[in-house]
Amino acid sequence: MKIIIKLFNYLPSLLLMAFSVVLISGLAGAGPATAGGRATGIINPASGRPASTARGHVTKLTLHDCIDIALSQNLTLLQRQYQQQAAHLDASATWKEMLPSLSTGYSYTGRRDAATVVIFGHSVTISGHDDYRWDINLKQPVFYGGLLWNRYKAASIDADLAVLALSQAKNDIIREVKVSFYQVLKDIKLVDEAKAAITRLEAQLSDVQEFFNAGLSPRTDLLQSQVELSRGQLDLVKARHELEIARNRLNLVLRRPLNMQVVLMDELHETDLNLSLQDLYQAAMTGRPEILQAEKIVDKAGRQVRIARSEFFPKVDFTASYSKEGVTPDVSDNPYGDHDAAQVMLNATWELFSWGKSRNRVAASELRLREAKTSLQDVMDHVKFEVKNAFMLWKDAQEGVRVAKSSLRHAQEDYELNRARYRQQLASNTDTLDALSRLTQARSDYFSSLALALSAIAQLEYAVGKELNPVHK
Repeated sequence: MKIIIKLFNYLPSLLLMAFSVVLISGLAGAGPATAGGRATGIINPASGRPASTARGHVTKLTLHDCIDIALSQNLTLLQRQYQQQAAHLDASATWKEMLPSLSTGYSYTGRRDAATVVIFGHSVTISGHDDYRWDINLKQPVFYGGLLWNRYKAASIDADLAVLALSQAKNDIIREVKVSFYQVLKDIKLVDEAKAAITRLEAQLSDVQEFFNAGLSPRTDLLQSQVELSRGQLDLVKARHELEIARNRLNLVLRRPLNMQVVLMDELHETDLNLSLQDLYQAAMTGRPEILQAEKIVDKAGRQVRIARSEFFPKVDFTASYSKEGVTPDVSDNPYGDHDAAQVMLNATWELFSWGKSRNRVAASELRLREAKTSLQDVMDHVKFEVKNAFMLWKDAQEGVRVAKSSLRHAQEDYELNRARYRQQLASNTDTLDALSRLTQARSDYFSSLALALSAIAQLEYAVGKELNPVHK
């Protein structure tokens, strides 16, 4: 008993020390979460690699340069990062619900009449007109049936979901950048090819003009060559228009001014992947953010079931309190009773009957768990479908590159033979122009096939959820 009395005597000092520690810890823990641009992981939407140097020299952007610019400029990613940090802070706050809490209170009661009691015929005053009270309380949750722990785990899952949402947004942006990047490169090649076609048509027109002047070629050949040259010039106008649209699209993805100059490194090349469809399936199961999100949602639904079941258990708290009561604002004087008091208490509450409310909540959470598992299977099926479609598209694109390459080789030889034969008057102008048209089309088809194959790899990487590191041929 003496030990307990001594403990009560020291309790105010202990409670004040605990209050100071909690206050200092809270202020220290609030540091990383403060605003002002120092929060970690936040991208700067104003950043981005410049397209030119101070001397006016244009910097050629690689694919990785474009991806870095897009990731640093995109506002959706910025929103996702804010959501991620907010979710982590929520999880931290939920964890702290399991820690002891310290609270204090101050009250004033004003009475018209002093409170009195009659003892053996004598009136005794037990309180005055004014009553002031100050108390400080320490509370530590002891047992909540797993409620607090599962709430924390559910909040942690929300934080993981925010991270996966950020990863998914990055995948969307990277795919869009790659497709736009290869589209610009393809259109640049088509513009160059349109210019080369005009050069070949001009050379053919020069030959026809010489033969016409010498009386060796009819005027119809001259007119035919002029028409084809005009058509080639019109094709160049169309190709330049398509290139401008593609550049605007890339600038839009990079969040740059639409009229900003776009100069890219030539990365149109043949590639190959040494991965089977089964390898891609396995990679998607571990790399696709949508699948990982669905798995986290199943885990969270399981936690919600445990939270609902915690209502069947009692809730136990340990509390310690210290209070002072008096007739002055500084509670330093109390002529009617004890000046201060301290106590410790173990409190348990258990709801025994609530008309089946807790049982209904458990049943509802179990149904949501089944729904989450069904949704996971549905997401996995759709991801497999997307992976297979992207794989088939890539295989078809690879075959298209092979066919276009062979066709280009034959068209080049065909044009050279017909041009040489025409200069020897062994072939007609029509044959030469047809061969030239086939060469132009074959070269355009080859560059388009290369861009399609690289875009197919970008789509396949998106479907899998990770980079596949294709091999250059």
